[in-house]
Amino acid sequence: MPMIFLNVTAVGFFLILCRWDQRSSVVTPDEDVFYLVALLRSALDNGEETQSLEYLTDQNRKILRFCDDAGIKVKQYLPHYTTREEWMDHFGDKWDRFYQRKMEFDPRRILATGQRIFNPSSASTSTVSPR
Repeated sequence: MPMIFLNVTAVGFFLILCRWDQRSSVVTPDEDVFYLVALLRSALDNGEETQSLEYLTDQNRKILRFCDDAGIKVKQYLPHYTTREEWMDHFGDKWDRFYQRKMEFDPRRILATGQRIFNPSSASTSTVSPR
């Protein structure tokens, strides 16, 4: 049952790692049981600062900073990373596998360019480093 507070709907689930296909590129923690927590909210352009996109984005950054400072490992579902290093950190141990699949199935790196993980190129895979 979702909890509603301060115009935020929070949904939480516990998940069992062995039920996930480890061949996928989804990022999961190393624990056997982990939790998915979703904060579902909408930004409104109604003049109220606490409903603005900027305010909610700043709140999200504060939540992520708190988790980082407290040593709570988190992964964002739709992260907005701007560097390859941030993506490498996001994928962690799965980076090499993710990179190999990218080079196998999209060697010219033309798909998903907006995520800024790989730059489009006509270079062959043998001249590109995973790091």
